[in-house]
Amino acid sequence: MSEETIYRESLLDEVIDACIKQLKTRPNDHEKLFYLGNAFFLKNQFDKASFCYVKAVNQNPKNPVYFAHLGHAYRELGDRDQAIASYESVLTLNPRFADAHFNVGVIFFENKAFDKAIASFSNALAINPKYAAARYYVGRIYEEQGAYNKAMQEYRQVIEDALGNKLEKGSVTIDFGLVFSDLGLLDQAEREYRRLIKEHPEYADLHYHLGMILKKKGLSDDAMEEFRIAIQLNPHYMDARRSYWESAQ
Repeated sequence: MSEETIYRESLLDEVIDACIKQLKTRPNDHEKLFYLGNAFFLKNQFDKASFCYVKAVNQNPKNPVYFAHLGHAYRELGDRDQAIASYESVLTLNPRFADAHFNVGVIFFENKAFDKAIASFSNALAINPKYAAARYYVGRIYEEQGAYNKAMQEYRQVIEDALGNKLEKGSVTIDFGLVFSDLGLLDQAEREYRRLIKEHPEYADLHYHLGMILKKKGLSDDAMEEFRIAIQLNPHYMDARRSYWESAQ
């Protein structure tokens, strides 16, 4: 375990101890329950996190952020129905909570309910037209359906929004590598991501996707290194963390 990980774990333990101490005298303090839930969530103790979030929303049922985090915990526990119910509670309180629309869309995407997923992502994009993750998933759906031209348009828009300007006509976007991967063209996908990493070594997503390609090719050590870099660039990159530990087993 790295020094950075140990340091982060010790900070989370301090937060947990402080929250528990204050909750002994004020057991209904919804803010402290929420903070405690967040600390458990970051420690991947999702059952404890969900318990804290439930208590927080019971004390303050008008706070959409509490319900959103409860939805995240249920998702990590694999309870998609409860997750959707939590996100819907968010939207009842605040219909313009774009992240809730997005997270509902992701669950529908994972269930391959693509029409419902598109509707949810479209709601998120109607609220925030530059919601990159929502547009990315729209592209993924088109790709799943074999509509590669539409998928490329969505991916291209993601990059244009991120760069703040238009791409040149012949530019290659990040997700051509993903298309190659889905088509089983792993060597081409690897070359594409390595080319992009030379141009943008600071993008955690590029390292993560390259790691996934290397993992598919059976190159576990090389994959772990890319996941490690992605985590270093974005310490909250949960998919990269999960893939790192899966590769380590």
